[in-house]
Amino acid sequence: MEELKGKRIVMLAGDGFEDMELMYPLVRLRDEACADVTIAGLKELEALRGKNGLQVTTELSFKDLRADSFDALVIPGGQSPDHIRIYPDVIRFVQDFDRTGKPIASICHGIQILITARLLKGKTATGWKSLAVEIENAGASYVDAPLVTSGQYIFSRQPSDLGFFCDAIIRSLRGESLQPLVEAARAI
Repeated sequence: MEELKGKRIVMLAGDGFEDMELMYPLVRLRDEACADVTIAGLKELEALRGKNGLQVTTELSFKDLRADSFDALVIPGGQSPDHIRIYPDVIRFVQDFDRTGKPIASICHGIQILITARLLKGKTATGWKSLAVEIENAGASYVDAPLVTSGQYIFSRQPSDLGFFCDAIIRSLRGESLQPLVEAARAI
């Protein structure tokens, strides 16, 4: 199954990432759909540890990211988003990527980076339920659902939503409508 062959996806990570929210999309997108997935961190070739002990190595540093080099951006949750949103290179890249109109997928606490980048105003979004007030304060409408889309944005709440989350990323990169998937997620 090579449905995303030739597509380049970047995942932003730092220590304390939610293990499943990084690994599940990595396996689905890279190993199953054959996309080229890059993990970016503060430094190139840095070993990162997830909050449950999983280790990954970054392939690119935040400062070397260029929006036009990728077809989609994925932001896993956990403690990582709060740790890395303080870096100007992360915020610059996410804002530049927003301007491309390409898919931006955020799950759980990943939305904290989008809040810091001031990209939620006027959107409908979801994330970890404790962030609902922060999401609304950032100008978005919060919806407690497994999958929420708003323009180029794909949002999910937590690890149990990963099936919908990854399906939406894949469909988006294939140019397919996400509405049937959103409706199926809300029916749960």
